[in-house]
Amino acid sequence: MASHLLFLDFSGGEFMLIALVFLMFFGSKSIPGVAKSLGKAIREFKDAANNVQREIQDSAGVNEIKETLNPSPTIQAPTITEAQQPKVEEKPKDTTGQTELPL
Repeated sequence: MASHLLFLDFSGGEFMLIALVFLMFFGSKSIPGVAKSLGKAIREFKDAANNVQREIQDSAGVNEIKETLNPSPTIQAPTITEAQQPKVEEKPKDTTGQTELPL
């Protein structure tokens, strides 16, 4: 398994060499534009992949199956007002600075 992941093992020198080649190829002024266009391309690719996945799920009827298996509750649980909540007594604070350990 480790032999398959050797191509992912970059050291600092290898990264600097790649950055230097990138800088020489694109130039320092065009790198922000290249990064911006690369980000847009990645975002568009992810959006397209999500749209394809959504279309496949819709055509297979996955959403209808999920709704039948897990129906959304239509009855809301009653809310408890402050007057209905039980009173909880607070312990007095210890001013000695010692903490008690639970047994």
